[in-house]
Amino acid sequence: MTISPTPSASPATNQGQSTAQTTQEGIVSNEKIDARNRENIAFGVLIASIVAILLVSATAIFSTTDAKERSLVSQRVMDSTLPLYGTWVGTILAFYFSRNAFEAASSTTDRNATVFQQVRSDLVSAAPPDNKLANISLKSLANGLVFSQDNLNNPLEDVLKDLNSKNRYRTIVVDKTTKNYVNLVYKVNVSAFLEQRQSGTTPQPTLQNYLDWRKEQGKQCQPIVVFLPETATLADADAKMKETLGCRDVIVTADGQKTSPVVAYVTDNDINEYK
Repeated sequence: MTISPTPSASPATNQGQSTAQTTQEGIVSNEKIDARNRENIAFGVLIASIVAILLVSATAIFSTTDAKERSLVSQRVMDSTLPLYGTWVGTILAFYFSRNAFEAASSTTDRNATVFQQVRSDLVSAAPPDNKLANISLKSLANGLVFSQDNLNNPLEDVLKDLNSKNRYRTIVVDKTTKNYVNLVYKVNVSAFLEQRQSGTTPQPTLQNYLDWRKEQGKQCQPIVVFLPETATLADADAKMKETLGCRDVIVTADGQKTSPVVAYVTDNDINEYK
């Protein structure tokens, strides 16, 4: 059996590798020369600036023989030359260090971005599945009318007391007859409103007074809620909240329409308790 010798690299290949290596070495060498030249230029300009300023200052100061006038000239020369000297030095230092600073900042930014992406990927991978939430229907959380207000003439103080007694931070307002959703109030906002009104002589504000006042403040003061049918699950509610900016509350009705009676009221805190 004849064994063929292993083919050696062709002269063209060797020549290409040699050329690439020479080019790389040339680039590195040029970078070193460039850095050295910049350093020499910076140092030379700095020394030349100092010498020039000293010569100009000495000439201006000693050109007069009067002591009082010399003092005045000295002050004017220093006031004129020091800012100029500081500007030159700052420019030189910025030129000398800007490239290295930029490279260091770019390297740090790239490294931080890589670390952030890795941490984010790890968190997403470690996130538990929502199978548990998907098995809980919204209809089973029939607390819509338990945590609600239906009397718009109710004093706002009583609304706040009711929230405190039920350990709730918010409650919905429903129509007394149809049980349709009307609005949503937060305990912290009710407290702030009452503190604001305490200094006045107006009668005790009602829930209707508060809702009217909030409406006057504009759309940015109105709560953001979403509606879902009672056949939906907690996983659906969680997903709906996440895709709706600023939403923390889900109103559950039989068909998911605002014009239908409320079946359940679910907050982001309620969902977190089941996760």
